Amino acid sequence: MAESTEQRRRSVEKELMELEKQVDAMDGKLRAYLADRQNKPHPRHMELVEKIQRYRVPPAVSTKQLEYQLDNLQWKVYYHQKAWQQLWENAEAAYRQGRQFGSTLQESPSNQESERSQGPTSPSMQSFWDFQQKKLKEFGARSQESAEEFENRIRSRYRQLAENKGDDQEIVLTFDKQDKQCTLALRRKE
Repeated sequence: MAESTEQRRRSVEKELMELEKQVDAMDGKLRAYLADRQNKPHPRHMELVEKIQRYRVPPAVSTKQLEYQLDNLQWKVYYHQKAWQQLWENAEAAYRQGRQFGSTLQESPSNQESERSQGPTSPSMQSFWDFQQKKLKEFGARSQESAEEFENRIRSRYRQLAENKGDDQEIVLTFDKQDKQCTLALRRKE
């Protein structure tokens, strides 16, 4: 007996929730591996990132809610990927200098909740902020907003775009040369 459309939707929703749990758990696995590579298995975090970034809701069961859930998950893994990359680079630098990586673990957020509570200093928003500062420097301009105002503006813009995003669109970070600031925009998926 074939699955009904509603059962398939629930199955996709369950799969997306399971992937989100894997992202949350991956943070700890990566930190454990970087602190003790001899005794901990490689977390294979990039495979998870790629799986989530390639994931698409089947058109036959697609709903705005499922697309929104997937979009949020893909943004979450994008933010985590940036943080994980920084962790990896910090661990490599510590290893080359003969230091133990574990001492740097307390400096980084251990989960999504602590990342959110850090406000504009979260690794993802910090990388966006740094990108904007680099672009402003190229244009010989100065930022007219604080890091916190920047984060609030980007988060607000993301929520606005996510509500109106079509199935064939994705949200991307761009730099508006006229306004001299980073913003989010919709772009057709390739």
